Amino acid sequence: MAGSTQSKPGIKVQAIHSLAAEVDKSQQRTVQVFIVRHGQTRENALRIIQGHLNTNLNEEGIRQAMLCGKVLSKISFDTIWSSDLNRCIQTRDNALQSHLERLPESRIHITELLRERGFGEVEGNDYQTVVRTLRQRKLTWESVGESTQAFQKRLLKAWDEIISEARTDDVKRVIIISHGGAISSLIHILIKRRGFVLSDQINTAVINNLLNTSITIVNVTLKTDGSVLHGEVVEFNNAYHLNLPETEDGSIEEEIVDNF
Repeated sequence: MAGSTQSKPGIKVQAIHSLAAEVDKSQQRTVQVFIVRHGQTRENALRIIQGHLNTNLNEEGIRQAMLCGKVLSKISFDTIWSSDLNRCIQTRDNALQSHLERLPESRIHITELLRERGFGEVEGNDYQTVVRTLRQRKLTWESVGESTQAFQKRLLKAWDEIISEARTDDVKRVIIISHGGAISSLIHILIKRRGFVLSDQINTAVINNLLNTSITIVNVTLKTDGSVLHGEVVEFNNAYHLNLPETEDGSIEEEIVDNF
């Protein structure tokens, strides 16, 4: 804000806008992919394993999505992708209302490929109970749910569809609404299998445990033929919008957001 020193949360949120501006000014053909984890659910708060359960945002999750939306409202997106589960659709609707109103239906996608990993029979149970039960039965997470191979395969399929659309339709900026485990796994896969790199500012030890409505940004540089030249994760798990000052009605102070 003019005439005052910004708080750490303000500076961290400003980084989101600065990264977007850099791509807008770039002369390279770069697709910028924003990836947002859904807002909090009752099951998140109780540490209940959700997987493919079709759970809803709680009041806190709706608040988180709206705060995230305040930051995202200043950025132009060309296409929106979301997991088909309610908690992601509700996050999308609360965070991206103005974008949804502006974009044609052909640029708004819902897909089960972006779902969380399926955990089969243990979904709906609290984490500690499941860990104890698996240990007693000498089972692994993979033995009761979706295999790692199948999970990774569908995440890469989703990613390739997203980049393919961006390539053919000359899309510059994409936003994805997905799940904590799915986002972490996707980032790991892009690094290990596709040769993507992490920005120097990102600690490799933190590519897990994403916060609700956190923002991750991946820059994908394309060759003239549309193939991927370079990929870089430039922001990971940024949820500082949740710590910005709020007005009495729960919204972020407009002056703070506008000065980003």
